[in-house]
Amino acid sequence: MDNKKASLHKDIDTVLNNYDFNFSKAEIDVLGNGHINNTYKLTTPKAEFVLQQINHDIFTKTIELSTNAHKINQHLLQQKNNGNYPLVVPQQLLTKAGETCIKIGTNYWRLMEFISNSYTLEEVESPEQAALVATAFANFSCALSDLPTNDIAVIIEDFHNISFRMQQLKEAVANDLQDRLADCQALVNFCFDQQGFINHVIDISKKLPLHVTHNDTKINNLLFTSGDKPCAVIDLDTCMPGLLMHDFGDMVRTCCSNLAEDDTSTDKMFLKLDIFEALIQNYQNAFGDNITPLEKDSLIVGAKLLPFIIGTRFLTDHLNGDNYFQVSRINHNLDRAISQIQLFSLVSEAEPELVKLAQ
Repeated sequence: MDNKKASLHKDIDTVLNNYDFNFSKAEIDVLGNGHINNTYKLTTPKAEFVLQQINHDIFTKTIELSTNAHKINQHLLQQKNNGNYPLVVPQQLLTKAGETCIKIGTNYWRLMEFISNSYTLEEVESPEQAALVATAFANFSCALSDLPTNDIAVIIEDFHNISFRMQQLKEAVANDLQDRLADCQALVNFCFDQQGFINHVIDISKKLPLHVTHNDTKINNLLFTSGDKPCAVIDLDTCMPGLLMHDFGDMVRTCCSNLAEDDTSTDKMFLKLDIFEALIQNYQNAFGDNITPLEKDSLIVGAKLLPFIIGTRFLTDHLNGDNYFQVSRINHNLDRAISQIQLFSLVSEAEPELVKLAQ
């Protein structure tokens, strides 16, 4: 065993000593393919667990993050016990001292239940599957609708604040630290030309009620059981006060394009309208009367906003030298930005049809 692995196992042993369970015979395996946190599966003769080292460089409010997750899980469990939440609620285990996470050296760790015989999926493949995804995330937000947003900490300030993201882009353009502006000036100009849409987002955002939202509603943040049925919402790291249009928009962003986020053949991109219809119909239906007419109208705004805002973030990171998003090739973030802005354009062009599909 090399020094790095030995040090890791020593840290894990130290972490586990803080929990009231016998881990002496635990088998440890890497779990998942996430790029932010380091996640492991612990298998013991009696139970299975998820152990996670939280990336405190990305999530600087680490204790607040794990505290949020615990509050949300407790609320969901109560809702489930009352018959108001159909999914499983994998709990975050408290330490012997009653803490939601443990700090070892400079690193923060937390321990969670593992849902046996569950798995994740990476892509929505049919309208039927999209309906299940939309329903699961809507059930999640609906069950949290009576959890006061003031009880939940803001983990990342201005996460979906379009004014803040445009200011970041403006500064990146002005500084042009990597001399990359000349190659993407047209894309930059296009983004700044969307001021009418930006103003509309700012205006409607002021009128919408805050919810505890997930903020990362990709299909791989659901656990599935046999028959590809969702059984649990996972990855609560970015859960915080937000708007329903953000969660819905992220589903559209990650489910409705025929191309991967960084695919360079954007001229071949199209919207999967059958997937969109399944998402918006089932998202609205799952909320029932717990969604206002204005919130319903805002869902299509969110469908445009999320590709646009993520596109501007990719573009900003490209101009700044790829400091935030991981890249694996030259112009990777620029390719992502071009793809997301193209998706924004396609959603905008299709808006009249999307409005009909939402009825």
